[in-house]
Amino acid sequence: MKKLMILVAVFFLLAGGTVGVLKYMQVGPFKVDPALMTEEDKAKTLMEEAQAVLKARPHYVEMDPIQIPIFQGDGVAGTVLIHYKMEALSIDNQLIIAKAKRQIGDALIQDFSYYLPRTLRNNKTLDVTLIKYRIVMIASKLLGKGVVNDALIQSMTSTDQ
Repeated sequence: MKKLMILVAVFFLLAGGTVGVLKYMQVGPFKVDPALMTEEDKAKTLMEEAQAVLKARPHYVEMDPIQIPIFQGDGVAGTVLIHYKMEALSIDNQLIIAKAKRQIGDALIQDFSYYLPRTLRNNKTLDVTLIKYRIVMIASKLLGKGVVNDALIQSMTSTDQ
């Protein structure tokens, strides 16, 4: 009798899980018939689908390239030119980044003016991932946490003088 009760309980759990999955995926008896939907419901479902697609893909903001002079000793030892994009996960964040382009560029130039000479003093090369994390960190300080998701460095060139 105990085994029968356990078997019945397992059957109900499987049946409930199956019904839940069918309802969530709108398959089988839970399929929504477009002919029975009102115009408001159709527009609402189309808007939800469009918003889901827009939220799923990242949005990139092309930033102005920044050129940082590297000072060592009494003169300029070289320059570093960085072309990059900022990644935002929503359109609202994309607009915030686009409005603050100049401020972000200025903050990056100020920070890299101190950071790059110290890094080059210890190492002979620049690590792209460290520069990328530095860009995200400075933008997050400036705009708030969560506005900038990632930075895409397109090119980074260094010239020695």
